[in-house]
Amino acid sequence: MRKGIATPITLVVLMVVFTSLLAATGYVALGTLKGGASERVTYQAFILAESALEAFPLLVRCGDNLPSAYTLSVSGGPALSATYRYPNGERTAPSGGGNIRVQAVAQVGGGKATLEQTFRVGCGILGAVPAALTSRPDISVRGNAQVIGYDFAGDSGAYPVTRVLAPGALPPLPADAFSLTVADASLIPVGSYVQIPSPVAPRTYLVTGVSGNALTLRPLSPPGPTDAILPGATVSLVPYAVKAYDPANSTLTLSDARSLLVGQTVRVAGVEARVLSVDLGTNQVRLEWRGTPPTAIPEGTPLVPQILGAASAGSISTVGAGGISHGQAQYSSLVPSDPDALFRRTFGLTKEEFLERFPPQPASTFNGTLSGWELKVVRGPLLLAGSRRLCGQGILVVIGDLTVNGTCSTGFQGLVYVAGDYDQQGNSVLTGAVVVEGAANLDLTKIAGTGQGRGKIAYDPMVLLKLRLKSQGLASVRPLAGTWRRL
Repeated sequence: MRKGIATPITLVVLMVVFTSLLAATGYVALGTLKGGASERVTYQAFILAESALEAFPLLVRCGDNLPSAYTLSVSGGPALSATYRYPNGERTAPSGGGNIRVQAVAQVGGGKATLEQTFRVGCGILGAVPAALTSRPDISVRGNAQVIGYDFAGDSGAYPVTRVLAPGALPPLPADAFSLTVADASLIPVGSYVQIPSPVAPRTYLVTGVSGNALTLRPLSPPGPTDAILPGATVSLVPYAVKAYDPANSTLTLSDARSLLVGQTVRVAGVEARVLSVDLGTNQVRLEWRGTPPTAIPEGTPLVPQILGAASAGSISTVGAGGISHGQAQYSSLVPSDPDALFRRTFGLTKEEFLERFPPQPASTFNGTLSGWELKVVRGPLLLAGSRRLCGQGILVVIGDLTVNGTCSTGFQGLVYVAGDYDQQGNSVLTGAVVVEGAANLDLTKIAGTGQGRGKIAYDPMVLLKLRLKSQGLASVRPLAGTWRRL
C-alpha cells in the first residue's frame, strides 16, 4: 500500500521548511545577533530548536518510531544537532492518529534552548462514512440495483482478521503479557484490542507489540487455570474498543475514533446512543444515551457504529425493484452541505492539501484497475465501461464526474470518492463505500442495473478497515495553534 499511497513532500512545504533552515543556518553560522558571546550562542540554540520543530512534520512516519534527533548542516562548519523528547512517553506515531507533545532540545556552545509544541498527527484516511452510499445530491436507486448497509442489530463490533498458528498458547496463560504467533498481523496495530476464543470463554487482549506476525498480548482480566489459545483459533479485531469510560460526562476514550461521526447512532454494552462530539486528538467521543446509561464499561468493550444503506443531504427514492437495505437517511445532518467538509472528514486533509500531494492523472491514462489497496486520483469526467471496467482494490478519487457502467467479474473493493456527479449502472458491483460530492447544481446520484446477482453497492467494514490501516502513508502532521512555548 505504501507504493500506491506514498507521501511525496510537496514543493510548497519544502520551500517553507528550506527557507526556515536557510535562515537558521545563516544565524547560526554568522552569529548575526548583536550582544555578547553568551547571548549569541543562546540565540543560535533557540534557532536550531525552532528549526527542529519546523522539520518535525517531515520526519514523522505513521506506525514507525518517532524521530529522536534532527541534524542541521552548516556551510563551512560542523553539523549541529538537536534532540526530540516526548513528555507523554510516545514511542511511535499512533496508527489511529492523535496529538503528540514534542520538545526540541538544542545546545550550541554553552547556549541551550528547549522549545515545545503539540502536533496533531493523522495517519491514513479517516473513512468517516455514515452509509454504503453517501451523497450530497438526491439519490435514486432503480432497476434491480441494491444499496446495502450493515446489519446493525447483528454487528458484534469484532471482525475476524487472522488465525492463530501453532503452538498457540497453552495453560496456564501469563497474567501480564505473552507472545502469540498468527498467520498475518498486518491488520492488527499496536494499541488495538483483539478477541480470541478459549475453551472456557472468549477473551479480549490489548496488543502491546507487533513484530512480524508475532503479537505481544496483555490479558484484560486474569486468565483462568484452564484458559488456552489453540492453534487455528480466530483472532478478531475490535476497531473501536473502549479504553476508559467517564459516566459523569458520558464520554468514552476509544482505541481509535476515526470514522465516527457526530449524530451517528452507536451501541456500547448493549445500550444505543447518539454521538455528540468526536475528538480525534484524544480519541474521545461524548454520547447521548437513549436508554439507561451504563454505570461501568469494561476495557476492550466494542463500540458498534450504525452504517446505513444510503444517506443524503437531499431526497432518497427507489424505483421498481431498486432497494436500500439497513436503513436510509434523507435530508440528513450526517451529510454536510459543504463539499470541502465532506472531503476532509473522508481523508483527513483539505482537498487542496490532498491534491498537492496527489496530483490527478488524466482520465485517458487510467485503465480502471487498482491493485494492492492503492490510491488513484483521476481528473474527470471519467467513463468506466466496456473493456475499461472498474476492478481491483483501493481508493479511487475522481475530481469531476464519474460513470461506472461495469466492473470486472470479481467486482471492486474499496472506497470511491467522486468530486462531481456519479452514475452507476450495468453489471457493476462495489464492496466498500461510495461518497459523492455532486456538481455545483447538485445533480442526481443514480444507481441502476442488475448487479450480477449481488448488491450494486455493499458496505463492508473489513474493506474500510484495510483502507485505513494500509493508507498509513497518507500522513498529516500539523502544529496546534497556541501550543508553542519556550521552556
